[in-house]
Amino acid sequence: MNRLMLQTIVKHEIKLLVRNKVLVYLFSIIFFMLLSALWIGSSMYKKQLSTIRQIKAYDKEITDSLRERITRIEKEDMIYPGFIWDDPTFAYNTARNEGPQFAVKQPFSLQALTVGQSDLQPFYYKVNITRKQYLTYDGEIGNSFLQFIGNFDFAFVVVYLFPLLIIVFTYNVLSSEKEQGTWVLLKTSNQSLGRLITARIAIRYLLFIMFFWMIVTPVLVLLVGVDFFFTTNWWWTVICVSLYFSFWFALSMFINSFSFSSTLNAMTLIFIWLFTGIIVPNLLQIGLNKIYPIPSRISMVTEERNALNQYFEKDGQTLTKEVFNNPRTMIRQASIVTPGMVYGYGVIVYKSQEIKDAAAAVAERKLYGQIERQQNAIQRLQLLSPALLLQEQLSAFAGTHWRQFNKFSIDVDTFRRETQRFYFPKMAEESTFRSFTLKDVDAIPRFNPKVYADYGWTDIPALVLTYIGVTVVLLLTAYKRLLAIVK
Repeated sequence: MNRLMLQTIVKHEIKLLVRNKVLVYLFSIIFFMLLSALWIGSSMYKKQLSTIRQIKAYDKEITDSLRERITRIEKEDMIYPGFIWDDPTFAYNTARNEGPQFAVKQPFSLQALTVGQSDLQPFYYKVNITRKQYLTYDGEIGNSFLQFIGNFDFAFVVVYLFPLLIIVFTYNVLSSEKEQGTWVLLKTSNQSLGRLITARIAIRYLLFIMFFWMIVTPVLVLLVGVDFFFTTNWWWTVICVSLYFSFWFALSMFINSFSFSSTLNAMTLIFIWLFTGIIVPNLLQIGLNKIYPIPSRISMVTEERNALNQYFEKDGQTLTKEVFNNPRTMIRQASIVTPGMVYGYGVIVYKSQEIKDAAAAVAERKLYGQIERQQNAIQRLQLLSPALLLQEQLSAFAGTHWRQFNKFSIDVDTFRRETQRFYFPKMAEESTFRSFTLKDVDAIPRFNPKVYADYGWTDIPALVLTYIGVTVVLLLTAYKRLLAIVK
C-alpha cells in the first residue's frame, strides 16, 4: 500500500467518523465523563493533601504547647496548678494527651487517576501506645474488592466505558461495506482487503489514542502538577492503557473478520465486554470470598476481649494488687489522686497493653492472612479479565492498591512499637515517671511520611508482553481470515 493510498484512507476515515453523528455524540459524552472523573480524582487527591497540611499544623501547635507547659512547670519548681492527669511532666499523661503522633501515607499524584481503595483505607493514623487503629473498617471487610468496580474515576471510565466507545468506533468496519453496497468494488480493486481493513483499524486506533492522551495529559498536569510526568509509574500507565485499547481494537477486527452483520458484530463485542469486564470479576469475588472467607470484625474484637479477660482474671489481678497495695500508689483521700496513683496506672497500662497487643496480633493474622490469600489469587487469575488486569495495574501505579495500604499499616505498627518502647520505660519506672523534660519532647518518635507507589509485587513487563501477545494473535488471525474472505 503506497503513501498516496494511505493518505486517501486517512482522509476518508476522518470524514466517516466526523459525519457519524451518533459516534460524535457518544464520543463527546464519554470524554466529558472522563474529564469529570479526572476532576473528581484530583479533588480527592487535593483534599488529602489539605488534610495532611492540617495534620502538620496541628502537630506543630500541640508540640509547641507541650514545650511551653513543661518550661513553665520547670520554672515553678515542678508545681503544676491544674489537674494532675493533665500534668505533662508525667510520662503517662504525655503519652495519653500531647504525645501521640500522626503516621501519614503521602498520596501519590497519580491517585487522581485511580481512587482504588483510598476512599476506604485510612491514609493517616493517630498512633497511641494503647488504643490501636486498624487498617480495615467494618464496611471494607465486607467489600474487600471494591477496587474491581465502584469508584467513578479515570480507571472506571477507561476500563469499563471506553471499550463501549471502541466498539461503536469499529464494530462495522467491514460489515458496513457490505451493507452500503461497496463490498463488490473493494473485491475488484487491486488492493488487498486484509491490508485495507487492517489499515482502517490502525488509523482509527492511532487517531483514538492520540486524541485521548492529548486530552488527558494536559488536563492532568493542570489539575495535579507536572511531577508525575517524570515517573516510571506514569509511563507504565500510558503503555498499559494504550495496550488495553489496542486489545479492544484487535478484538473488534477479529470479530469483523467473520463477516457477520453489523448488529451481530455489536452484540458479540458487547457480550464479550460484559463477560470479561463484569461477570468474570464478580464471579472471582464471590468465589474467593467462599474459598478464603474473611473473619468479621466481631470475631476479632471477641478474641481480643477474651484474651484480656483471661489476663485480668489471673495475672492482671495479681499485678493490680501488687501495684495498688504499694503505699506509694495508694489514694490518701477519696477526692485526691496522688502522683503515685498516676505511676500505678502507667504500670498497669504497660503490662496489660503487651497482652492486648499479643491478642490483637493473633486476630489480625487471621484477617490479613485471608486477605493476602485473596490478593495472591487475584494476581494469578487477573489474566482471565482484561478489565481486572488493567484495574489492578492502574491501582498499583497510582499507589492505591490494597498491598500498598497494607505496607503502610505494617509501617504504622512498627512505628507504634517504637513509640511504646520510648514511653513505657519512662512511665512505668519510679525514677522516671515524672521526669518528662524538654529533651524528651524533642526525642518523641515521629513517623516519616512516605509515598507508597512501589509495585514490585507484580511483574509488569510479563503482563505487558501478555497484552502484546494476545493482541498480535488476534490481529494475525483476523488478517488471515480477511485474506481468506477474498478467496
